[in-house]
Amino acid sequence: MEVQLDRDVFLKGLQLVQNIVEPRQTLPILANVLLETEGESIRITATDLEIAARVGIPGRVIKPGAITLSARKLLEIVKELPPSPVALAVQENAWVALRCAEVGYKLVGLPTQDFPTVQEVDSNEWVALEGKMLKEMLAETSFAISHDESRYALNGVLFSIRAKEVRLVATDGHRLAFARRGLDYGGQGATGIVPRKAVHEVARVLGAGESVQVALSGSQFALRMPNFLLTARLIEGQFPNYEQVLPKGHPTQLTLSREVVTAAVRRVSVLSEERTKPMKIILSPGTLKFTAYNPELGEAEETLPVEYSGKEIVIGFNSRYLLDALAPIRGEQVVVELKDGASPGVFRNVGEDDYVCVIMPMRI
Repeated sequence: MEVQLDRDVFLKGLQLVQNIVEPRQTLPILANVLLETEGESIRITATDLEIAARVGIPGRVIKPGAITLSARKLLEIVKELPPSPVALAVQENAWVALRCAEVGYKLVGLPTQDFPTVQEVDSNEWVALEGKMLKEMLAETSFAISHDESRYALNGVLFSIRAKEVRLVATDGHRLAFARRGLDYGGQGATGIVPRKAVHEVARVLGAGESVQVALSGSQFALRMPNFLLTARLIEGQFPNYEQVLPKGHPTQLTLSREVVTAAVRRVSVLSEERTKPMKIILSPGTLKFTAYNPELGEAEETLPVEYSGKEIVIGFNSRYLLDALAPIRGEQVVVELKDGASPGVFRNVGEDDYVCVIMPMRI
């Protein structure tokens, strides 16, 4: 194998797949990226056996072939190279000569036969989505993914593709985040739980303008863009019945400035206990008060004027959860729904039901 590459294009390609590679691997080959020629382009592939990413970049193929090299070290090298063409040539015993301008390296590679085969996506059900829309939906849900490995089915985002809409749902048992958008799709639909690492990678590589395609095929999730493919093994398990959790309506609805509420929660939470970040909310006629107390540091409170004339409601929430729920709100205002001190709080966009976050109360 002998190729010539543009340094900046090569760097961008490596950065797209770099995060797939785990720093500690049981198989040495998994610490490497696969470089292989395909026609007049070069493909860069990384996998951890659960997730794989492949990017194609233009280049000059002098001699076709393939090799694997350390992903981390190759990225470090290419970052430091001057903006000149990069020449790669595979030599005897899987050594690789890399040259850029007056800089030269000789790198130890590994043969490609031990590199895992990336499964091709066998699906006729590719669904076209706007990249910006999918990125928004991931921002509206991914914060609620569970990190409790004993609750494996919650360690990802549920993708549900339907005839008229696409839904994304995540929950850690303490909160549930739900997003949906309209979809012009005539297929049968599919559902699957996409693992946390794949969700974060998809959110990282998505831009604001391009159209993307996703597929749920058998036990696999796939996302493709021009010259880029990401695949991930779906999580096996039963996702909770989230529709039972979504409230059908709360008697108390407040429409508040998202910026004002977010700032108040941030200020008061400075003195909340560090581990669970508890915050008490007191809703009284005309006022909404946020309070926090830490026996070692002190207490804080802030009161906001609100249009409310009902009975007093006192409820506790994890303030970090409140900030996570408020962050994806796109408009200037947020709807906050409360029922009583023992019922979940609901946060949603004004006038829309495309984003909902449900947070369970906590005892304070």
